[in-house]
Amino acid sequence: MYSLIIVDDENITRMAISGYIRRTHPEFSIAGVFSNGADALSFLCSHSVNIVITDIRMPNMDGLALAEQIFRKFPGITIMIISGYSEFEYARRAISYGVSTYLLKPLDFAELSRNLLQAKEKLDALHIDTGLQEEDIQLFFTDLIGGMIHNNEELQQRFVNLPFNGKLSDYHGCLLTITIEKNDALTQWKYGKEQLAVALLNTLRMALTEYRCFHLFRSGMRYYFIVLSEGRLPDFSPEMLDNVLYDLLHFSCVLQVQTVFSNLEEPATFHASKDTDILQNGELAESKQLSENVSPAASNGASETNDDLIIQKAMSYIQAHYAEDLTREDVADAVFLSSAYFSRFFKQKTGLNFIDYLTTVRMQKAAELLSTHMKVGDIARKVGYQSRNRFFINFRQYSGYNPTEYRRQILKMEDGHEEEDV
Repeated sequence: MYSLIIVDDENITRMAISGYIRRTHPEFSIAGVFSNGADALSFLCSHSVNIVITDIRMPNMDGLALAEQIFRKFPGITIMIISGYSEFEYARRAISYGVSTYLLKPLDFAELSRNLLQAKEKLDALHIDTGLQEEDIQLFFTDLIGGMIHNNEELQQRFVNLPFNGKLSDYHGCLLTITIEKNDALTQWKYGKEQLAVALLNTLRMALTEYRCFHLFRSGMRYYFIVLSEGRLPDFSPEMLDNVLYDLLHFSCVLQVQTVFSNLEEPATFHASKDTDILQNGELAESKQLSENVSPAASNGASETNDDLIIQKAMSYIQAHYAEDLTREDVADAVFLSSAYFSRFFKQKTGLNFIDYLTTVRMQKAAELLSTHMKVGDIARKVGYQSRNRFFINFRQYSGYNPTEYRRQILKMEDGHEEEDV
């Protein structure tokens, strides 16, 4: 059972939503109902919650401010925004905070139900599967684009393990690229490169509600996405998406449809031409050359030695750049693998996810710095965190103590004046 909270300053709305969920969705437990974001945030600090359903306009702390705090402190929580205001501008900030559902009042309970079921599917994938379904999708389409699926038998075997209903022939779609232009507006983005990909994906999913969208990888400031539909070819306006992206994110993007495919039954129908920039940029070409090393069936001897060199290079790169806004794509580029291949390869060889290893490196360095008189806020920035709260959360998970407790109790330092507000 998954837990959720409801945040709305109108008592009748809180009662209506909670009553509906209790009657129709027993798979969810309502952990609390709140009239403002401040009370809800206080509750989240001491309770485990999977989903937050929140209104936008409320006293003390509105829904967007709450979404921002959840995004920074509790990134695993699914956020659903509801609002009595139809202007799309209210979704602009929400998209930057990982909000993927935007519902209008008066609330359509059938729409709420559909979104709850979609959220449950995602939560089930995280808890029951191994958390690798999104990665499996990335690998599948990366191989398909790069021509690394060679026959229908292999295609069928790969497809059956993906979280898709129906047959290969049911799916149509396109390969979409979004290139972000460097300008002054982009410098205002303060959530990191990893969250930039999340914001782009959430924007696509909000604008293209009839389709399924997946992020594949990044090359420089160009992001690659798959857009899938069932029963017919995708039919949307790239210009419309350009406008939505600018309205929500406030920086310029160039959106291009690279390849359109009518089905997934023949790899050749989706194999990108060598004339396209996706192969010229080297990402898939290098991945294709090294894919044998990534396969669990890789042989011993020379290939295993090469595997070790790749892992050593990746670890060295992480240890040299942990203080930066480092993403999986950055490290993958450094070892000439696509990001999806690198993720699988790194986990296979080290037993750790990339983010777990990066966090461990950062926490080990932070523990060293806590033995000095450096301020906690400065230490957070020194080891790659723009958010002090995220640093505190990760350090507590790593050590069992927050940084101040670690300094005072574990290192036995007598500095009782340690700043709590830096």
